[in-house]
Amino acid sequence: MRSFNTNLKTLDFSRMNFTPPLLAVHYASLIAEFPQLDNIGGMNSYLETIKFPKCLSPASEDEWETILNSYLLRTYIPIIKFGTSSTGDHPSIREKLLSHVFAAIRRITQLPTNYFTAISYMLSELTDNIVEHSKHKFGYLAFQYYRENGFMDICLADRGVGLLGSYQNYIGERDFSHITDHRTAVDSAVKGRSTKHVAEDRGFGVATSRKILTQGLGGSFVYLTGNALLINEELSNFGIDSKGIIILVRIPVGNFRTDFNWSDHVE
Repeated sequence: MRSFNTNLKTLDFSRMNFTPPLLAVHYASLIAEFPQLDNIGGMNSYLETIKFPKCLSPASEDEWETILNSYLLRTYIPIIKFGTSSTGDHPSIREKLLSHVFAAIRRITQLPTNYFTAISYMLSELTDNIVEHSKHKFGYLAFQYYRENGFMDICLADRGVGLLGSYQNYIGERDFSHITDHRTAVDSAVKGRSTKHVAEDRGFGVATSRKILTQGLGGSFVYLTGNALLINEELSNFGIDSKGIIILVRIPVGNFRTDFNWSDHVE
């Protein structure tokens, strides 16, 4: 992922007529980190419709369902920017927002109940991980349904401390002193080694979500943090450092199995 020149004050997106979820959340979260970028031009109707780069941030939670319902005949929803605070009313407000988001995705893709339950569980786990570990004020979510190709993409991101930072910030009984680089951190996460403070909790956010997606739903799982890039089972060096975490899940839509049960893929 390329970063902006920190001396830039103007951006022109007039040639961006479409952006997949991964780039949508990457650029939106990146722009939010640079308040000096006060002149963003070239906002065409598509970018305005997906709320790029400011993202969806309604003044009242009563507006969320109405706004998202207006997208039900489209193949995408606006880029969502959700708060990560764990104090006051923030958790319940975030839960309501994400519930509306998941419901909109279900209606757009016509997911049957057993598949929606699996995807909702997986997204909840991944967003919870951002809330618990990112040490950043916001997380981001974008969605696109490629109807003719038979799959959907959902991307989650934050610009926090990243997975390695989560292990390094851990204070507790477990010893993570051997985790000193990004790839070791990802390898530990996919093996279920959690930084949650309750000993019985396991790292279901990455480990189980990946298993449900790849083995249960037949999809693809992409996870980028620092210079560690995980694509399904293959972990490699991305070459440059990326701040925070970006997760892309690609899910086939169609040929639904009535006997599919997401819990079969949870250890």
